[in-house]
Amino acid sequence: MGENQSSRTHIKEMAEKLGLSAGTVSVVLNGRGDSVRIAKETQKRILELAKEMNYQPNIYARRLRKAGQEQAPIIIAVFWRKDNLNSRLGKFLAGLYESIVKRGCNVEIMVQPYEPGEFKEHLHQIHSSRCSGAMIGGLTEEEQVCLEEQDYDIPVILVGRNTEKFHCVLMDNYRAGEKCASAIDSSRIKTAAVVSFHKSSRAARLLEVGFTMACQDKGITVREDWKLRLERSTYEIGYHAVEELMARIPFPSAWMVLDSRLAAGMLAACQDNGIVIPRDLNLIFFEDSELLKYNKPSLTSVDVPVADMAEKALDILLLINENKVDIPIKRELLPVYHMRESTGKL
Repeated sequence: MGENQSSRTHIKEMAEKLGLSAGTVSVVLNGRGDSVRIAKETQKRILELAKEMNYQPNIYARRLRKAGQEQAPIIIAVFWRKDNLNSRLGKFLAGLYESIVKRGCNVEIMVQPYEPGEFKEHLHQIHSSRCSGAMIGGLTEEEQVCLEEQDYDIPVILVGRNTEKFHCVLMDNYRAGEKCASAIDSSRIKTAAVVSFHKSSRAARLLEVGFTMACQDKGITVREDWKLRLERSTYEIGYHAVEELMARIPFPSAWMVLDSRLAAGMLAACQDNGIVIPRDLNLIFFEDSELLKYNKPSLTSVDVPVADMAEKALDILLLINENKVDIPIKRELLPVYHMRESTGKL
């Protein structure tokens, strides 16, 4: 029986059992139930019956026929925010690929970028008709709330975000913030600020809180009006951020910057304004890069163990696929620290 005919036969059989139209069943199985406003209870009934009947979506049949394999591949959809398509995604995909090769498993990876604040437009893709599991990075708090309001028929793993509903791999962000504060020379530095973004995540806010609380314990003042919220990360924005912070904060000071892509612009502005690092200013960046290591002065950073996160996320998905685990799994990893000249800790 051909692929399309087989699929139509299963859908017709399911529709008859449920007393629904074949069109309604097809829409739900293709992940478009919400978009056409099919009742949640109806969607749940369809998905439960599909699971009972071991319904195999077309995506697997197509790939199985094309590759001539005995077993369909595990298809992982990686969702990543468009403005974060930087080295972190590359490290995550490299870690995922290396873990797949090491385990010798049959896995395909699909990458879906999304615009900040618009992840809900991709919710219909988190469905067994499209993939075997979803790994999602870069969600804002609002997007995560929207995601958690839905139920899915495949494993969902959040990367870098804590959740009680889905599986997750994340870093201990509060501890990372505390460690950033410990890098500051509190015998000279008495003020500190955080440079972050308007649309920050829960993880970023935890990092900021950990830094702020630890600074206060060290007798370093962090005022709310000294914190700088940016729209995005560019060289020019980094340059002008220094000028704005200079107008707000008395020197000497320490700044924790939540994006290393601002570094070059900030360093240029410091040089143009006669700021000597680390004498006048301690700089700490979130997420390491070669740029930070080889700058003069070299820049202290706290890095996300992205490759390890990818490996743990794959292990979770494989475990669920093999053992049908029905409770959320959380793997929390420690950050990686690079103490360098910009905090006088080299």
